[in-house]
Amino acid sequence: MQFSQEFHHRPIARQRPKRGWAADMEFGMRFIAKILASLIILLLMTVSIAIILLHTRHSAFLVNTLIHHLSDTNFRVTDVQYSLQDNPRHLRLIQPRWQQQGHSEQTAERIDLWLSPKTLFSKGWHFDSLLIQGLTVDNLPDLQLESGTINTQRLALTNLNLNLPELRLENARLQLDNWRNSQSPWGDFSGDFQLTADQMLWQQQTLDKLLLDGEHSPKGWTFYGLSFHWQNADFNGQAEFDTDTHHLIVHQLTASGLQVDEHFPLEPLMSLATEARQTALSVEIRRLDILDGSLEHNHYSINHASLALENWQWPGEVWQQKDARLSLGAETLRWHDLLLENPLTELHLTPGQISLKGFSARLLEGYLRTEATLTPDALLLHQLELKGIRWIMPEAIQAWLMGHAEPQNPLQQQVDTWWHQLNELTVDQLSVGYSQITGTYAPLPFQFSDINLEGTGMVLLHEGQPGLWQGEFAAGAGFTNIRQITIRDPLLTMSSQAGHWQLTRLTLPIEAGLLEGKGEIQLGEAGWPWQLKLSGDSLPPQMLSQWLGLPLPLHGAMDIQTQASGLGQFQRGLAYSLHGQLEAKFRQLSLTQQESTLMARWQAGDKPAGFQPGTDNTEPLMPVTLSPLMIQADRGRISLQPLALQGPQLHAELQGAWDLAAPADSAVELQASDGCQQLTKRWHSHQQETRVSSSCERKSI
Repeated sequence: MQFSQEFHHRPIARQRPKRGWAADMEFGMRFIAKILASLIILLLMTVSIAIILLHTRHSAFLVNTLIHHLSDTNFRVTDVQYSLQDNPRHLRLIQPRWQQQGHSEQTAERIDLWLSPKTLFSKGWHFDSLLIQGLTVDNLPDLQLESGTINTQRLALTNLNLNLPELRLENARLQLDNWRNSQSPWGDFSGDFQLTADQMLWQQQTLDKLLLDGEHSPKGWTFYGLSFHWQNADFNGQAEFDTDTHHLIVHQLTASGLQVDEHFPLEPLMSLATEARQTALSVEIRRLDILDGSLEHNHYSINHASLALENWQWPGEVWQQKDARLSLGAETLRWHDLLLENPLTELHLTPGQISLKGFSARLLEGYLRTEATLTPDALLLHQLELKGIRWIMPEAIQAWLMGHAEPQNPLQQQVDTWWHQLNELTVDQLSVGYSQITGTYAPLPFQFSDINLEGTGMVLLHEGQPGLWQGEFAAGAGFTNIRQITIRDPLLTMSSQAGHWQLTRLTLPIEAGLLEGKGEIQLGEAGWPWQLKLSGDSLPPQMLSQWLGLPLPLHGAMDIQTQASGLGQFQRGLAYSLHGQLEAKFRQLSLTQQESTLMARWQAGDKPAGFQPGTDNTEPLMPVTLSPLMIQADRGRISLQPLALQGPQLHAELQGAWDLAAPADSAVELQASDGCQQLTKRWHSHQQETRVSSSCERKSI
């Protein structure tokens, strides 16, 4: 009965057909969805519980346990703070400590993590931002983490102290975009970066107030801002570095107040340059400015200087620059013993050429202005102007210029080297006025006052050979004194056309007399044939002392006529070609010293070069006669006909012969007597023989 009732209420069952694959698939998907829903509910419950625990005293334990199971790094924190209101979510780890196996433990004050929900399901640890504060690193490998485990859109380190042998940072702040840890201790990053530090010690140099702001990409580095304080100077600039070509471009670098002296650390900089030369590094300085800088060195110095350098290529020699420019201005500039005031210059450097756009300075109580073009073997002076110069030439420089000494100081050595390398020297416009030069070197003391020089279109050095190859030149002075011989208002003019160098006028008013001359030399012909004519009227006879190299303190007048010719290109050519004669006649002669004094000086071997002002009297003492001076030159052989001096008691005769081609065969002899004493002096083969006898002593005996 019961069964029938159940059956009555239950509908008649139909025979169920067999399920197909589509129905099985639908059933499976529903089953998986139920499982996933259950897992999500469990995950949400776990996250909710974790979030709740993060707000309790168990937060540190939760984080320590979680990291222990997910990483091989031993990581512990003392406290955790979490905020649900921030977006992205913010997690703060207080006093974290971590240690890799085999490395020292690292500590920090805190770590702030900003979590982005979209990165929760990415592989590894992903953060929107990561901030580490109060980190001190003494060993870089201790900082290394497992590669590929941490990624952050921005990594920031504040209050960072780095104590490494090669690099030290004090109270630094570092920010890196798109950072991830790698095999490199500092990891990898791309995008913007910024580094600031109170102090940085690198290559044994201390940099204060460091700031680096830029961008890093696989192609290289871009520094939008670079500034620091070093060696009492403030530096700032912008640069970029191409990692593929190892090319560094310095767009702009400014140094204010740079001071370089004997304590300046040049060695580390030279060491860096040497290391850089051994690599493929190249540097392009597009703009370098040094403001109010100074340089102190034993041989040169510069004070309160401003320098601007553009488009400089390194490595590269001066003559290899493509389009570099240099301008310099300073309060003072010292080069060895030469002091320049307010120097100002501008240079333009192109391949194989330096253009001096202008140089001006006050020096030696006057001023200098010039423009020039330089090449490795040529100097082209477009303009050279000197006004009001007062120079006392150092004796060492004068001896060097006269060929009596080798170059001693570095300036002379550099000039000597430069001169021997020079092939061409031209001066388009020369102007020297109101200047004075004095030489105190004993063999040739001199003074030139009120110097005036003018020159146009001059070629002074051609294919390494000096001379006036082309152009016009004129020289004059108000007062000249050479070896105590006074010349007033001397005048010299010369010109040259295609190597035909002509001395058009030489006028030397010497005391009460006048010396005039003309000459020429053919620089364009083989051997440089030359000829010279001189005539003098009423010249001071003390000039004879300089010519003969023998004291002859005479007062009176001398008239001379001379003409000579030869080959002037080489010393050997002159030695075999010199031809000419000199004739001098004397009038109204008197000695300005006692005969006995002069005899004693001849015995002692005095030379006119040793005369000092005041040695001889200017007033005549006793009249004497001197036979005409006759000197003949024939193919380099020079003969001096007997020159006889006759006084009240003194009688002397000088004669000799020189051979320029065989100096050892030259001989000059002086025979003199003053009544009692007889003197014979002979010069030959660079030796001197003296014999003295006294007839008065024999008579007394």
